[in-house]
Amino acid sequence: MYLEQIKTAEEEWQERHKEELAQAEALNAACEDGIPLKVLYTPSDSKADFYADVGFPGDFPFTRGNDAAGYRKKLWTISHYAGFGSPRETNVLFRKMIDHGGVPPYMALDLPTQLGLDPDHPMARGEVGMAGTSVTSLRDWETIFEGIKLEDTFVGTVINAPAAVFLAMHVVLAEKQGADLKKIRGNLQNDILKEFTARGNFIFPVAPSLRLVTDTLEYCAQHLPSYWPLNVCGGHYPEAGANRVHEVAFAFADAFTYIDDAVRRGVNIDDFGKGIFFLMKTNHTDLLEEAAKFRAMRKIWATRLRDHYGAKDAETMKCRVLAHSGGSLLTRERPELNIARTTLACVAGVLGGIQLIGLRTMDEVFGIPTEKSELIAIGTQHVVAHETGLPDVVDPLGGSYYVEALTAEFERKVLEELERIERMGGMVKAIEAGYVRKAIAQDAYRTHLAWETGAKVKVGVNKYQIEENDPPRQPYAYKPEEEQRQVEALRQLRRERDNAAVDKALKRIVEVAKRPAATESNLMPPIIEAVRAYATIGEICGALKQVFGEYSEPTSF
Repeated sequence: MYLEQIKTAEEEWQERHKEELAQAEALNAACEDGIPLKVLYTPSDSKADFYADVGFPGDFPFTRGNDAAGYRKKLWTISHYAGFGSPRETNVLFRKMIDHGGVPPYMALDLPTQLGLDPDHPMARGEVGMAGTSVTSLRDWETIFEGIKLEDTFVGTVINAPAAVFLAMHVVLAEKQGADLKKIRGNLQNDILKEFTARGNFIFPVAPSLRLVTDTLEYCAQHLPSYWPLNVCGGHYPEAGANRVHEVAFAFADAFTYIDDAVRRGVNIDDFGKGIFFLMKTNHTDLLEEAAKFRAMRKIWATRLRDHYGAKDAETMKCRVLAHSGGSLLTRERPELNIARTTLACVAGVLGGIQLIGLRTMDEVFGIPTEKSELIAIGTQHVVAHETGLPDVVDPLGGSYYVEALTAEFERKVLEELERIERMGGMVKAIEAGYVRKAIAQDAYRTHLAWETGAKVKVGVNKYQIEENDPPRQPYAYKPEEEQRQVEALRQLRRERDNAAVDKALKRIVEVAKRPAATESNLMPPIIEAVRAYATIGEICGALKQVFGEYSEPTSF
């Protein structure tokens, strides 16, 4: 009766203001996800059942947040994405960030490292230390974390195809430091499926790549209960052009593929599910839509984990999210405005109730960020945390007619997309059919068309441009001497280590890799032994290539 009265009153209001509203509706406002936006939202637009769909923070389905007390209990983790040059330079940066109230960043690795190549490989020339830190072996890992106790530090590693090698480095160094492995915290970007569609840094074909992911999940479930071995990187989809619906749907489809593989092996969902984390993007300054995205993610994830996979532990059902402001959010034009953009991205993440936030720096569009811009990015989060009052209330947007309606509509569209993928036979089949790449390309086209036509404003790019006379910004320059130092350090390592032990460990990797994927053929133990012997990333990946081969991207779109 109450809603009917409101609906009637709304219709009368529309009649009184029909001319003004007609002008407003002519603007045809909509989310980039294709969800049309009304001028006004009322209780009649929110059809959610409070108990089933919204609920209380800390209670299933966690729409309003994972914790009952929200950020009053604990602020989000202030993180960022960084790393450059040599392991020594990266150590200096990490220790400085810790001193300024941050945590060691989600570590960026250079392209040779991401592709499993040593710095003396011909394809590595000119790329060593350019897009992130060059890591060749355990010795480099020891240098990066010199003076940093792993037992006391959350370490995020942005690596995908060779993720198992980096997990092994972390385990071995933790043991050397005398750490309790049960207390080791960190997060491994270990999402290989999105590499085949949105990023391109793959090494092995799809099937053995999935096997390596499952091996890490199983190993961590048995030995590293506090470590998060899978960071499902949905955020690379919007960086490639995808809208929010596809960002979340493709991320969930990837995650369900990994879960299915682990469950088939016999790993209990409650033993590894709480170690799944999502890296998403706050790639937009329309912050209410972003907040609705994160709220819907929690409900979808909790429901699927409970009802489909049979999770019993509430911690397993909680969707944990790290959000970075995406690089595609930033502009080279009027770059100082990027500070405003990343601030809004941070606010969107806080309103959405996520667990970790990392902000891009204003000058990251020009190259590896300066130290000053890194500190501004961290300081921006401190301002939001301590000067806005946003952390004082759990889910401050809860009950908003607009946000609740948008959350529900976003959930509906994501589930619709997941059903479409499932009808194709799952995410691997959708990737092989070219569906995912086509969807991303279409989203990207629509976005850029909107910018080019002026339908969507990008300040400084298609509107409010100003004449800039600033000198060109100097990105992080290629340093051939640093590359040569890494090559020389590698040669020295090969002279000093026990090469017989390395050869034995590499042969063991080949032997285990030849076995069918199963618990008794988990590749983590032999990879750990190879890392302990100071085998290089190129040597370990080379041993795996002997068995798995390499992935060749199809030429057709």
